[in-house]
Amino acid sequence: MGFTSLAFLAFFPIVWLGYLILPGSARKPWLLAASWLFCASFGPSALLILLGSTLVTWLSGLLLAADRERAGRKDGEKAEGAGGRSRLIFAAVIGFHVIALGFFKYNRMGILLPVGISFYTFQAIGYLADVQSGKAQAERNLLNFALFQAFFPKLVQGPIERSGNLLAQIREIPKKDVRDAERIRSGGMLILWGLCEKLLIADRIAVPVNAVYSQFGAFGGVEIALVTLLYAFQIYCDFAGYTDIARGMAEILGFDLLTNFRRPYLADSIQDFWHRWHQSLSSWLRDYLYIPLGGSRKGTFRRYCNLMATFLVSGIWHGTGFHFLAWGGMHGAAQILETMGRRLAENGKRKLPRPLKQLLVFLFVDLTWMVFRVNSLGDLKGMLLILVRDFRLRDFAGMQLTGFEWILLLLGILLVICKDLANERGFGFRGWISRQNAAVRCLIYTAMIAAVVILGVYGAAYDTSQFLYTQF
Repeated sequence: MGFTSLAFLAFFPIVWLGYLILPGSARKPWLLAASWLFCASFGPSALLILLGSTLVTWLSGLLLAADRERAGRKDGEKAEGAGGRSRLIFAAVIGFHVIALGFFKYNRMGILLPVGISFYTFQAIGYLADVQSGKAQAERNLLNFALFQAFFPKLVQGPIERSGNLLAQIREIPKKDVRDAERIRSGGMLILWGLCEKLLIADRIAVPVNAVYSQFGAFGGVEIALVTLLYAFQIYCDFAGYTDIARGMAEILGFDLLTNFRRPYLADSIQDFWHRWHQSLSSWLRDYLYIPLGGSRKGTFRRYCNLMATFLVSGIWHGTGFHFLAWGGMHGAAQILETMGRRLAENGKRKLPRPLKQLLVFLFVDLTWMVFRVNSLGDLKGMLLILVRDFRLRDFAGMQLTGFEWILLLLGILLVICKDLANERGFGFRGWISRQNAAVRCLIYTAMIAAVVILGVYGAAYDTSQFLYTQF
C-alpha cells in the first residue's frame, strides 16, 4: 500500500477522519493501529519484524536507563557515562540490530527485504545511542515508543527521526490542535507537490532510464549520457516526492518531521551536497558513526580514514552490490580531496567562482549516480566503454517516450530547477500560495490535481508501484 496506490487514497482520509473525531486520549492507539495496518499491508512478516525490533529496542532502552540510574546512585551523583554493564547491553543490542539488518539486506535465500527496516533500524540505533550517552531519556511508555518506530508517514523511507523531535511530539498528542486550518492547507500543498514530483516527473523519467540501463548495448553514448543526466532528477524527484508526501501527511496530523532535502543540486561542494541531500541519513552518519570514530579530533590521517569509513557504510546501507560500495567510496574520496583543497586555498590559492563550483559538483554527483544506478560493475564498464568509443545517437525511439512526453519531462525538470532557485533566494512557493485569496488557491490546487490525474505516469502495475528508496 504505497503512497501512490489506490488503497492508500482511501486509507489516509479514513485515518485522518478518525484522528479528528476521536478524543485526545484515543489518538495514540488510533495512529499506532493505523501504522501497524499500513506496515502489514506489505505482508504479515513485515509487521512481525517491526514489532520484534520495537520491543527489543524499548526494553534495551529501559535497561540502559536503569543501569545509568544505578551507577548514579552508587557514585552519589548523576552518572555522566555508562558503566561496564551498560556498555555490554548497548553493544549486544546494536549487534542484534546490525546482524538483523545485514541478514535481511544481504541474504541469498530469496527473503524479501522487510519494508522500512533500514530506516527504523537506524532510528532505533540512534535512540539507544542517545539514551546510552545521556542525551535522551528512555521512553517508559511502550505505546509512545511503538508509535515512534511505526509512524506510517515516515515508516517506508524515513526521514530517520530522532527521539528529541518525533517522540517528543508523540507525547504531546492529546494536547495537539488537530483542526489547524493553516497546517492542513500547508500539508496538503506538500502532498500535492510530492505527487507531482513522483508521478509527473520521476516516473516519466524512469521510462527512458530503465530502457537504456536494462539494455545499454542497444544504445549509443549520447543516449547513455542523456539518461544518466536525467537519472539525477529521477532519484531526486522520487525521493524528495516521497519525503514531501510524508511530511505533508504528518503536518496535517499535527507533526513536524525532519526535512530531508534542501536544494541539493545547488551545492558548491561535496560536503555541502551531503548537508542538503538525505539530511536525516547524513546527520545520522555524522552523529552516530563519524564522530564516535573520532571525527576530525584525532589528526588529519585519522580524519580521512573516518570520512572514508562513513561513506563506505553509506554505500553498504544502500545496497548489496559492489557498485554501491564504489559509489560510497567515490564520495568519501571526494570529501578527502575537498578537505585537502581547502587547505591549499587557505594558503593563498585562487578560489573558483561559485557557479562553476556548483556545476562541477553537479557533474561529479551525476557521474556517481551512474555508478549507483547500474546493475553491476560489469555493466558500468560496458556503459563507460560505449561513452568513450561510440558517442553517437543510435536508437532515440527505443527510449520509449513520445515527443509530447519529452516536452512534459523537460518542463517538469525546469519547474523543479526554478522552484529550487527561488527557494534558495528565500522565495517560498508554499508561503506565497498560502497568502493568496481563496479563489487563487483553489485554482492552483485544482490545476495540480488535474495535472497529476491527467498527465501522471500510470501503468499496469500502478497500484503496486514503489518509490526508489523503498528498496534500500
